[in-house]
Parts: sequence; structure tokens; C-alpha cells
Amino acid sequence: MAKQKKLKGRVKGRRRKKETEEIEETEETEEIEEREETLDYMSTEQLVEHMVSLGLNVTEEIALEIAKREDALFHIRKILQDGMYWRQIGPGDGWTPFHVIHILPLIKTRDALELLLDIMRYDNEELGDWITEDTPVQLAAFGEDAIEPLKEFASDETLESFVRAATTTALNVIAHRYPAHQEEILNHFRMLLNDTSDTVFGSLLICEILSFGDPSVLDDVYSAFDEGWVDTFLIDTDNVEDMLNDEKQEYMMFMEREPLDHFSKENIHRLMESNYPEEEE
Repeated sequence: MAKQKKLKGRVKGRRRKKETEEIEETEETEEIEEREETLDYMSTEQLVEHMVSLGLNVTEEIALEIAKREDALFHIRKILQDGMYWRQIGPGDGWTPFHVIHILPLIKTRDALELLLDIMRYDNEELGDWITEDTPVQLAAFGEDAIEPLKEFASDETLESFVRAATTTALNVIAHRYPAHQEEILNHFRMLLNDTSDTVFGSLLICEILSFGDPSVLDDVYSAFDEGWVDTFLIDTDNVEDMLNDEKQEYMMFMEREPLDHFSKENIHRLMESNYPEEEE
């Protein structure tokens, strides 16, 4: 009997915990709906100003609301072209440009893509590590329609090596999301490798080429080594076949991400910890 009473107590405890969690979840849902309703009444200009005032702490709801506004691109362009927004002592503590480049793929128009490419071209120093770590996710989110402009952009020898490499990573992601384009994109990569004199870009491009797992690319890859167009600090001939057959390729980590992930609570917390460690303590 005692055991039965104890068992009942456990069940009751679980039920109470479940009820508490359900109440908290309902309250959170109602709070989000209330916030979204408030955002609906803001003009795009007010909404963008609100985003700026939040600094790092911009939510998914705000990003999505801005993205669906017809005049969003006008206000985003103004921010990206104004140098003061890129400064840590500027409006939004320097976070606003990084937020809006994640909103551009949510808008998903050709103009939004062109604006993102312009920022990568002219503001790559301000973007820093975000070029290689984040822009492939944003570019790939534009999907199949972005293939031609991205191919053209990646072909531009005047661009900084890592900017071009980030673009080819995005193309690689698109190729694996839309397999019908794999041959087209791989052939473009091979053409770029044969034409480039940029050893850093060539080395990074080889990694993308090998990730397709196609042995027919090996002649092109080894020719690039023979002609001296590869930085052997980045990749060596001894690694080529291992990379070709590796089940875990670098592009895969970008396949798992979406632009909206930037605004998740988990990511904002991670950025807060890495940029404001004293405040987190």
C-alpha cells in the first residue's frame, strides 16, 4: 500500500509539472502574439528604429516582420550604407548591419541578393569572420534563382579571396540542396580553378570541388598543384584523396543552418557570452 501511495504521489508530481510547463508555454505564446500585434501597427521606419534600439537582442518576430514589409529594402540599404551603424559606439552598438544582412535572405528578392553581394564586395573588412562563417548560409538561402548571379560574382578576380570562397561555398550548398544543378555548379568550379591565379582562392575552391566526391575532378586538382596555383599551407596533395572520400564535408555544416537561426535565443545568448562576458557573469 505504501508503495502504491508513493507511486500516486509521483504521478501527481509529474502531472503538476506538466501543467506548469503547459501554463508557461501558453503564457509565452500569448506574449509573442501580443508582441507581434504591436509590431503590426508600427511603420517600417519605426520598426527598424525599434530593432536598432534593441542592439544585439533582436527577435525572430522582428526580423520576420521587417522582411515582409514592401519598403524594407529601402531602410536596410540606408543602414548598410551609413558607416556609423557599423561602429560599436554607434546606434545599436554596431549590431544592426549584422542583423539586417540576415534579414535580406528572408526578403529573398534579386535586389536583396544584389545588396548583400555589394556589402560583401565593399564592406568585407567590417564583416570580418562573418564572411566565411555566415554569408554562405545567407547566400544559399536565396535558392536556385541565385545560381547565375553567384556564379558571376565568384568569377570576379578583383574580389577578396575569402569573399569569393564564401560564394562558392554557398553555391556548393545550393548544389546539394538542388541536385539537378550539381553538374552545372561543379563544372563552373572546375572552370574557375583552371582560370584563377589566386592561390588562396584556388586552395579553398579545391576543397569545394573535392566535396562532390567525383573522381573525374582529380586531374584538374593535381594540375593546379603542378602549376603552382595552390597554397600548400592550406591543402596538400597528400590530403586530396582523403578529402574526396570523406563522408563529412565542410559544406554540410552550412546545409543545417538558416538565416533566421541568427535571431534564435540560443544564438543571441552565444553572441552575448562571447562579446560581453563580464555582463553575462
